[in-house]
Amino acid sequence: MRLITRFSGIATGLTAFGGKIAVLLMMIHIGFDLVLRVVIGTAPEGMPETVARIYMVMIVFLPLAMAQSTGRQIEVAFFAEHMPAAVRRVQTVFAALVTAGVAGLLAYLCFGVALEATKRGERLDLLHASLPIWPARWAVFAGFAALALCALLQPFAPRPALPDPLEKAA
Repeated sequence: MRLITRFSGIATGLTAFGGKIAVLLMMIHIGFDLVLRVVIGTAPEGMPETVARIYMVMIVFLPLAMAQSTGRQIEVAFFAEHMPAAVRRVQTVFAALVTAGVAGLLAYLCFGVALEATKRGERLDLLHASLPIWPARWAVFAGFAALALCALLQPFAPRPALPDPLEKAA
């Protein structure tokens, strides 16, 4: 279990790092494109396509496991805040297992899509060139796989309990 937990932490860290690198590369790419447009009046084709098809996909999907592991995912906690601690724990475990199941299914499905896209060298045809977009398919798979692993192990990791709202009133 300790090895799996460590592997989950590594996968979460690597995918989050990949998302950060994608943000950095996107900023550099957009900045370079802007400088070329101002200085020489034109820029290489494909910048909007690269941002939309590669960078944004990586930025959205790679950090999913980090959001889950740090509790920064979107959740509606209104009912959970008013539940007894024991019911909250069951709800948290159930939610993590459902998240792991759905993310695992999506990772499985994305793996087939990514493999097929890689085999055929999926590209987006531009006016004078083509942009390989198959690597973004692997980012989606990696994001969902890391999320599934993180969510699956989360119920077994020590996690601070939500504060009891009744204690605040007292």
